[in-house]
Amino acid sequence: MNTSNTVLSAPASADLNYRAIPGVFDEMLGGAGTIGPAWQACAAWLAQSTPADQLADAQKIERLVFENFFDPQRGRQPWRLDLVPLILDQSTWSLVERAAVQRAQLYNHILADLYGPQTVLSEGLIPTALVHNDASFLRPLHGVHPSHGHLTFLALDFARDAKGNWRIIDTHTETPAGHGFALANRMVLAEVAGDLFRKSSALRIGPFYQGLIDDLLSRPMVDEPVLAVLAPGPNQSSFVGNSFMARYMRQKRVEGSDLRVVGNRVYLKTVDGLQKIDLLIRAIEGHRADPLELAPDGFDGPAGLVEACRQHPDIIVNALGTAVVENRGLSGYLARLSQKFLGEELVLPDTQRLWLGEPRARHEVLANFDQYIIHSAQEGTGSPGEAALGRSVLNIDETGRAALEADIRFNGAGLVAERPVGFSTAPAWTPQGIKPEHYALRVYVGSIGGNFAVMPGGLALTVDAGSTVALTSTEARSRDVWVVGEDRQMPNISLKRMALKDARVQRKSQALESRVADNLYWLGRYCERADGTLRIMRQALQRSAADLLTVSASQRPNKALRTILEQDRAGEHNNPSPSAKPETLWRLLSELCTDPRKVHGLPATFGNIRNIAVQCRDRLSEDSWRILSGLSAEPIANQLPPQTLDKDALPGALAARSIDIIEAAENLLDRLAAFSGMSHENMTRNRGWAFLDLGRRIERTLQLATLLLALFESPEGEDFDSDDMVFALQSADSFITFRSRYRFAPQLHLVLDLLVIDELNPRSLAYQLTTISDHIAQLPKSSDDAARTPEQRLALDLLTKVQLVDVEELASVGANGQRVALQELLCELVSELPNLSALISRHYFSLTDERPQRLHFNTQR
Repeated sequence: MNTSNTVLSAPASADLNYRAIPGVFDEMLGGAGTIGPAWQACAAWLAQSTPADQLADAQKIERLVFENFFDPQRGRQPWRLDLVPLILDQSTWSLVERAAVQRAQLYNHILADLYGPQTVLSEGLIPTALVHNDASFLRPLHGVHPSHGHLTFLALDFARDAKGNWRIIDTHTETPAGHGFALANRMVLAEVAGDLFRKSSALRIGPFYQGLIDDLLSRPMVDEPVLAVLAPGPNQSSFVGNSFMARYMRQKRVEGSDLRVVGNRVYLKTVDGLQKIDLLIRAIEGHRADPLELAPDGFDGPAGLVEACRQHPDIIVNALGTAVVENRGLSGYLARLSQKFLGEELVLPDTQRLWLGEPRARHEVLANFDQYIIHSAQEGTGSPGEAALGRSVLNIDETGRAALEADIRFNGAGLVAERPVGFSTAPAWTPQGIKPEHYALRVYVGSIGGNFAVMPGGLALTVDAGSTVALTSTEARSRDVWVVGEDRQMPNISLKRMALKDARVQRKSQALESRVADNLYWLGRYCERADGTLRIMRQALQRSAADLLTVSASQRPNKALRTILEQDRAGEHNNPSPSAKPETLWRLLSELCTDPRKVHGLPATFGNIRNIAVQCRDRLSEDSWRILSGLSAEPIANQLPPQTLDKDALPGALAARSIDIIEAAENLLDRLAAFSGMSHENMTRNRGWAFLDLGRRIERTLQLATLLLALFESPEGEDFDSDDMVFALQSADSFITFRSRYRFAPQLHLVLDLLVIDELNPRSLAYQLTTISDHIAQLPKSSDDAARTPEQRLALDLLTKVQLVDVEELASVGANGQRVALQELLCELVSELPNLSALISRHYFSLTDERPQRLHFNTQR
């Protein structure tokens, strides 16, 4: 919908065919039932667009969210975004802003007291049981007082009731809950409706984040401080949002396994050694931050982090233990706490709650059971769309009622009761037109320069009208939040375009995190594994297509397919060759393309590629991301004959479908080749690229050595050997090279020369080992590594053996009927390459070599 050259005139609500729900306050129509000034531009934009225009824009939003934030591990995009933003005028926003700042100040005081003198407990302002029964109150952190306060980030969920009165319904002090989603919403909607955003005079959020980052960078009091976002791994639903927030803020995203505490300081494991972290932005749950002193299974943070916080309280924001003020049971005590700490009334009340740890509250709820909804007092989630639904006797049977009543009587300290109040509505796009839907608003607060500031925007989500908490459905649509106010408009500052005024030209990259290097290394390996498997599979189908009704072809290509499936088990190359019959080929293809349990099969390999691509998202271009996130074995699996097919009908069915299977395989090969080409042509030749290419070369060496061993360890007969040689050349993409050199049928010693020894052939073993040796030689070494490292020595040893081998001896058959020299060489490669990979992993990824760890310091400090 293009509005750049369109005059937007204010429509009546009838022009939109938009009606508020009777008796419910609507954000666009207000109490008077007419479109408010803040909504005029948006209403005109919607009125002047056709249903087809709106559908096209909604589909564009869906596509942008899918392409940029799709989560391959869960098979879905992490959230949905509405075409229509939530628009708030200046007077409304001023009230929300004042309430949010007041709450941030109040919670900071409460946290300082609970982890300090605890006067709120001794004076009876908060029941002791409410705090001490809450697992999020972290006793080991008592006495830790950050100089900038416990809170740097804070999120609050607001809602209007059906009459339009605001209330606060939830608090999120544990992590930057949903920042990434709010940022993504703004970027996506700005691309679809950028002209409307400007015409609406909506405030920008860039200055808020610039101020926040500037403040965080100033806290460590060092030149060029190192900041990082400490976030959970990709198995958590918050992964996509945290990753996007870290990228937008231009900070590293690290996990607990990336960090090490040494001398009560936190260090990041990099391929150059340990690099000191000056400030961690915490996006993990506090109780999982240190397995030594907190939850034993809490490996989201490094062991020793609590002691580091004791010695250096400002090392992490928010401070550990801030989740205690998320407890919904505090709602009834906030008014008097505000009087104590701030000397003022609450700007906005919390939603009315009863903490069921008090006998009077339990009696009231049990006496009026059908009027209340029961919630956990401490839910511990700030992720959009993940708050749990409450329990009500109106929707449970007698058994459930009895269980709920018992839970209230015996576990009341962990529960709260609320009366449903309802939610107001705002316009939302549906395929049937613009309709009112209930919503709640999440507002973000940050500590900047010693004062709390509110981001002029936020995150809104469609909610269930009967709910008492905001974010309850992972399928609900989120909305961008626009605050209209031209008098407060700030310059257009975006962190995406921000640069330091005194920035100097530099070509040295930042230290590469060990986990990122590990991921890039395995991304290279998995991509090459998929490429090699697809090539062998394609050649097996092509050579068999004309021979499916006979069984005269060599059995070795089928053995090569089976060897791929069994690479994770030692000694399988000694098994007898499988039959060359069509049913054998079909069974092997089926296992390769459909069985996720096969470590070297395509489903597992493509799954690993997608998972690593998610973790390396900030290291991949948009084109690379689209290629890798879309890889799947399903296009091939869908073309295979069904398993229920009669054995006699299988040859014909496989022959009929072989072309489609080959085409599907070649499409995947094209995608892998595109990624390989982009990484080779577009990636800076830094250590990230070196590890990516190192993984690719090691895997290609292993795959080719395994293939040659399966095909040529012993002679099969002249005709079959010739068939096997063509198969090997084609699988290694070297057939054209061979034909250009030799004008006669392949001979084994010539084939082995090209595929094993020829260092000019980028597909040969010698070429791979030369490149591997060169990469390893360029990797960082500690000062006591004047001699070659173990991985250097092993790589050089393997390369030397390949370079010095006699190709005639490789092709010769011994007295036992085996090609002994070829077997010895290839078996050594197959057995030693995993050892080489393990050495690289220990040295650069795990940093577990026995020598003292290298500390990597910034020399400009």
